[in-house]
Amino acid sequence: MQILVTGATGFIGTHLVRRLLSDGHRVRCLSRHVDASKGIHGHSSIEHVKADITAPETLVDATKGVDVAFHLAAAGHVSAVSAEAFDRFFEVNVRGTKNIISACAKNGVHRFIHFSSTAAMGLPGAAFINEKTPCNPQSPYQKSKYYSEIEALEHGRRTGLEVIVLRPCLVYGPGGGDEFLKLCRMIKRGFFPRIGLGPNLTPIVHVADVVQASLRAIHHGQPGKVYLIASKTSPPLQRLHQLIIRSLAIRRVYFYVPFWIAYALAFLLEKVSAKRGTPPLVSRKNMVSVVTDRTFDISRAEEEIGYHPAVSLEDGIRETIGWYKANHRI
Repeated sequence: MQILVTGATGFIGTHLVRRLLSDGHRVRCLSRHVDASKGIHGHSSIEHVKADITAPETLVDATKGVDVAFHLAAAGHVSAVSAEAFDRFFEVNVRGTKNIISACAKNGVHRFIHFSSTAAMGLPGAAFINEKTPCNPQSPYQKSKYYSEIEALEHGRRTGLEVIVLRPCLVYGPGGGDEFLKLCRMIKRGFFPRIGLGPNLTPIVHVADVVQASLRAIHHGQPGKVYLIASKTSPPLQRLHQLIIRSLAIRRVYFYVPFWIAYALAFLLEKVSAKRGTPPLVSRKNMVSVVTDRTFDISRAEEEIGYHPAVSLEDGIRETIGWYKANHRI
């Protein structure tokens, strides 16, 4: 099949492109910087197309002859709160989604697989969450991901384009960074305490399992539906801490900090970061997220897509830490 991938140079995108190629698909990578895309993938059979999802005129030719489109391109930082961030996230995540899906529909693309995030749900008022749990996005990033889902699904209903939304939780694995890398670095420095007295159940999923779900979604899943992609269970944060220090081959105390103290420190960090014009190391929303136990019900993805997480937490963390070490990331 001819597969189009936006965001192909990102963490999940690079893993997805490799699997698509190994499965015999023809891959077209859409990128604003073709040279960078070629440098990352370095595969002669990949078609690199210069285009920008915020510039609709560049997408007409880029989507011609495509059977399935994976839309991973996005902008955002979970802690950003400024008006400028809000505008930027909406320009890329919402209007950009509208632009690329419109071009796909006009050119007769069969299926559009839209990558969202459980961030689109905000912090739902439930410990066990499925696709019917009401979304409660709060931050600019969360809202932009939520409205990108609405844009994609509504466009699919209007045009008949088969739209599938994948909503992964925190993704980790070789080549990744962002929140999981930040967590590992804080633990290595001894700066990551236990917040509050709860288990702090933390949803996390390996990138190989996200790619597995993506490939299954090419032929499976009901158009117009959202699918949560996570591990079968959410480990306590203390378990993550133990596995990370074991893989780092270090000793670190998992000391306890009352929630109210952590929340107050996060508030101070937000104030300092606001003056500097940079995202805070941690925010008050991060603190609330840490103490909010969540487990995502993946039964819909299991039954309708055939998704079954295969990477154990122990193996995944050991592999990821090994990659961080080898690439001098930690």
